[in-house]
Amino acid sequence: MSKKLIVNADDFGRTHKVSEGILKAHRDGIVTSATVMVSMPGAAHDLTRAVAEAPRLGLGVHLAFTAGRPLLPPEWAASLIDEHGHFHTQEAILKAPIRIDLDELRSEFKAQISSFKNVTGHLPDHIDCHHFAHVYPRLFAVYHDIALELNLPMRVPFPRREADLSDAAQMPGIASLIPNEMVKAMVRENWQRLAEKPIRAPDRFIAGFFADNVSVEYLLGVLDRLPDGVSELMTHPGYSDETLAAESTYSAKRDDEVAVLTDPRVRQRIADLGIELTTYASVA
Repeated sequence: MSKKLIVNADDFGRTHKVSEGILKAHRDGIVTSATVMVSMPGAAHDLTRAVAEAPRLGLGVHLAFTAGRPLLPPEWAASLIDEHGHFHTQEAILKAPIRIDLDELRSEFKAQISSFKNVTGHLPDHIDCHHFAHVYPRLFAVYHDIALELNLPMRVPFPRREADLSDAAQMPGIASLIPNEMVKAMVRENWQRLAEKPIRAPDRFIAGFFADNVSVEYLLGVLDRLPDGVSELMTHPGYSDETLAAESTYSAKRDDEVAVLTDPRVRQRIADLGIELTTYASVA
């Protein structure tokens, strides 16, 4: 088998500077795919720019319900928002996931996908989610059902094999909120759902290129260990600014990600190892 790698940049449209960094990491680096936070101010403008300037960049929807505001009117998304009209934080949701009305979540996700289609004229090439609260099984079911209904590939944001289940706690933000054994139990429940209703997805998901692991050396190690099949590497390149710093705990590191993802040593290692850079269009 061959080794194929989707390098997906999350959070396109989060701010204009984040979008600029992602386009830089695509144009001069190894990013092949990006997922758009369509509910963010200015995201439609940035998406239009990506379609015009980066025709080879795979574009998906980064479904959000833990950052920003919903596209739905507040009265139609009451369970999803706090008293200020913002989405609940991931921490708040995972403390009380039953608070989320699944019909409201489904409607909001569909509104975000429709918004993408309104700008581009077509459905996204895949869907994934902002943060990892959707690993909770009743929320994962909504996400999974929408992928099935629209026949869209989707990110499966956890290990796919029992032997790799120890990596489940490596999903950023999850380990500090939920005991590891509970995370494993949720993943196993989601495995059952995927077995009953298969979906198109990469063979594996790599979440470790984040925070303290953002370095050329770490990324080269990921490439050296890449197995056969289709893998997705989650990345968060961008340029930080005051808006992002005020809204996100992950700001300055995005600049570092741009630098690593455009480093010539990374591209050379990919060529040396015979890895094919690809998009979700290659997911059967």
